[in-house]
Amino acid sequence: MKKTILIFSMLFGVLHAQEQKEKEIEQVKTLPTSMAAPQPAIPIEFVPGSDRFYFQAIISRDIPETKGKLRFISVTNYATEYKNENARDNDFTSVNIVSYKLGKHIGVGPSAANVAGLGWIPSVGFQFGWRKPSWSVIFNPAISINKNTNTNNVLVAEYFPEISKDHKWRLYTRFQALYIYDFKNDVHSRSQYFGRLGVSYKQFTIGAAVNYDYYGATKREKRNFGPFLRVTL
Repeated sequence: MKKTILIFSMLFGVLHAQEQKEKEIEQVKTLPTSMAAPQPAIPIEFVPGSDRFYFQAIISRDIPETKGKLRFISVTNYATEYKNENARDNDFTSVNIVSYKLGKHIGVGPSAANVAGLGWIPSVGFQFGWRKPSWSVIFNPAISINKNTNTNNVLVAEYFPEISKDHKWRLYTRFQALYIYDFKNDVHSRSQYFGRLGVSYKQFTIGAAVNYDYYGATKREKRNFGPFLRVTL
């Protein structure tokens, strides 16, 4: 019952947001061409899974007045237990990066991450990105600059080829990973591996999701399976 309520709540919120987005687009169309600067899309995702409810948002936008040289990248997700009986299993992770563009596919810059069980992790590293009509890859390797020397690696790889002649339907697949290793103590700190398989219609994507989370030196495991809904705002 709780999962059903969550799904209907998500659908209502998404449809309302899309209605607002369409209104904004109509307003932009009425502006002079020089003023109508399109904004990059923001994908958000919901997974009412077998063990936890999961949410993710990804932002990647150029910082205004920098002529495309500075970009803000953010990958934020949380997973929460349905019954809230064990608060430590409620997981919030956010990786935020300011990237200075060195070339077409490479940037460098500082990042700040908040990771459940590890707290705040300031880092510096590289950002690699490729995007084609049917696939994209983002890879952010970094090293922390606080007292614990961690290597922080984020990877998001997507494949989304068209499967209809009207260009509205696509296959959607994604592999996403976060890996944090503590060099000072020579132990695993935190990792997560996500897989998605579904179909997209315009800005909506539905399908099957699997999440594996691992915590601490013992690699305590949390699994989560279920449907997912992804919307590009």
